[in-house]
Amino acid sequence: MAPIRGHLDEYHQPRVAITVRGSRQDITLDVVIDTGFDGQLCLPVPLAIEIGLELYGAQQTELADGSIKSELVFLGQAGFVGRPRQEVEILLTDSDDALLGVEFLLDWRLEIDFSQRVVQIHPKARKRKKKS
Repeated sequence: MAPIRGHLDEYHQPRVAITVRGSRQDITLDVVIDTGFDGQLCLPVPLAIEIGLELYGAQQTELADGSIKSELVFLGQAGFVGRPRQEVEILLTDSDDALLGVEFLLDWRLEIDFSQRVVQIHPKARKRKKKS
């Protein structure tokens, strides 16, 4: 299977296109791959409202500064463009950028070539069965 290709933006942040589905509509987004975010997906509030995300619950989240914040968790579906979507837990942000977190990438291998400004995401290699 061919790798998913992304790019580095003008701030040297790795980005990739994903599709996100809520109860009202699907959208395609250019998201920042944030290896410091251990969740699956974080969307700007206006986008979450536009696509109609379903409220799932709340969780305590530790921020980069060590403070703890209670956040609402929403359910939606997301996947890389042209690939199957999966159900994901989505947090909201006041930022303009959507963030793709480490939990979303656990079954993938991420490569970033800063000199070529290329991001590639490879499917996890399947282990082959040994012949008896």
